[in-house]
Amino acid sequence: MESSLHRSLKEHFGTLRGGRCEVAVEGFRIDAVDAEGTLIEIQSGSLGSLRPKLGRLLPHHRMRVIRPIVLRRTVVRRDRAEGPDLSRRRSPRRGSLTDVFDDLVGLAPFLPDPNLGVDLLGVDVEEVRVTRRRRPGYVVVDRRLVEIVESSRLYSPVDLWDLLPPGFQPGDQFTTADLARKLGRPLYFAQRVAYCLRVAGAAETVGKRGNSLIYRAVGDVAALT
Repeated sequence: MESSLHRSLKEHFGTLRGGRCEVAVEGFRIDAVDAEGTLIEIQSGSLGSLRPKLGRLLPHHRMRVIRPIVLRRTVVRRDRAEGPDLSRRRSPRRGSLTDVFDDLVGLAPFLPDPNLGVDLLGVDVEEVRVTRRRRPGYVVVDRRLVEIVESSRLYSPVDLWDLLPPGFQPGDQFTTADLARKLGRPLYFAQRVAYCLRVAGAAETVGKRGNSLIYRAVGDVAALT
């Protein structure tokens, strides 16, 4: 079932900008086509699931993937999906655009393609939850867009560096342990970041330090501050 968030973003990038929504292209259903003919996919779920569609369409079409990332949420509880609101509270959890690396591994091989652009949207949402007995005690039945808080564009591999803390320069060498310390994230997350940088062409492997690969930053990365 389509969420309110998905529908709002589809209209925002489609019909509200002179384009169309729900268009069939070469056997695929496309969320929207803008006024210039760019194919637009709104993807809240796994980015990797887009690989067959991108593989078929990118050689002949310009495409934009719109990825919403929840930065803030208000939790709305109900007994049933269409019932009245029982409570509302602001969740203490905060997201970051950098969270996209958790799932970007599925899309990283396509990032060098000049026909592809990825727009990351940091959003504030209302999340509607219905109580149930099984863990975790509720099911999310809808997410509604409150506002777009911030955004970032990945239109070339070096744009990935904009999602990371400043301090890297072209030629700088690092390991995933170095990345983990700089990001303040677990090692497994830093490994996903390094994979995306390497596969997209924003970093390359140049050797090993013990059991750890050594990476070198490639491109016009952020200047040291």
